[in-house]
Amino acid sequence: MHFFIAGYPKAGTTSLYDYLGSHPDVFVPKIKEPHYFTEDYPGSREVTTGYEYRALYRDAEPYQQRGDASASVIHSDVAIDRILERYPEAKFIVLVRDPVAAVRSFHGELLHNLNEDMADFERAWRLQAARAEGRDIPATCREPRFLQYREIFHYREQLPAFFKKVPAEQRLVLVFEEFFADPRAGYRQVLDFLGLEDDRRSDFCAVNTARRHRFRWLAERHRKMVDDDGWVYRGLKGAMSRMGIHPSDILARFNRKPGGKPAISAAFEAELREHFRPDVEAVEHLLGREIEHWRH
Repeated sequence: MHFFIAGYPKAGTTSLYDYLGSHPDVFVPKIKEPHYFTEDYPGSREVTTGYEYRALYRDAEPYQQRGDASASVIHSDVAIDRILERYPEAKFIVLVRDPVAAVRSFHGELLHNLNEDMADFERAWRLQAARAEGRDIPATCREPRFLQYREIFHYREQLPAFFKKVPAEQRLVLVFEEFFADPRAGYRQVLDFLGLEDDRRSDFCAVNTARRHRFRWLAERHRKMVDDDGWVYRGLKGAMSRMGIHPSDILARFNRKPGGKPAISAAFEAELREHFRPDVEAVEHLLGREIEHWRH
């Protein structure tokens, strides 16, 4: 493995995965986030065996750099160590975002993927202590640790540990707001870091923007069918797939609508800003500069 887009969630990792995936000298698997190395978040892992992980890259050409875009790597306690043990020369790209904006977007993502069922973010934030004890976990939640919002964007501890473990020449930290203010320049920076030729890409549209379900009950019913994996469902899905019809994709497109971040009170936003202030300061200290976009 040559490189990892290691995090953070809702900080542009999907867009960067898409941009790099079209480069002729790069191979990224169809499963954007296998989460193979994130053993401490078992409910998030799409791939759990070495054989399955290697199979993701079976079609890579020898000259292509192979990449993994699991955004859980940076907040995992074990993933970076496991990666470096196996791939000591791997490079890591980390995108950081204003933590208040990021955590709110992450809440919306969890609502959409059914890990979360509390639509009011302030109430979800207040539930963290109870959920850490195993209470008030949604029935559809596959990975309860994602509901610990403080821990997902705990820059103040995660990034110093990352800097300590990963040599300077093997790491690149990008600021989301700066990258997407000039994505062409940011993309060129990534290519230079990876030692890739410029493919002259000019399309930098946003990928994986905020979205919501039209009908949550429909998404939950589909999830139950997938998890139950009954023979009728498997047979119907297999037959339709052979005809080039993918019912899960069709359902997802039908049941998806654009979604913005719901408004939060000024008092709660101030509370979040104060909570994440040490995280902002930690990033600025490591990068050696202030990040104007994060100063409110």
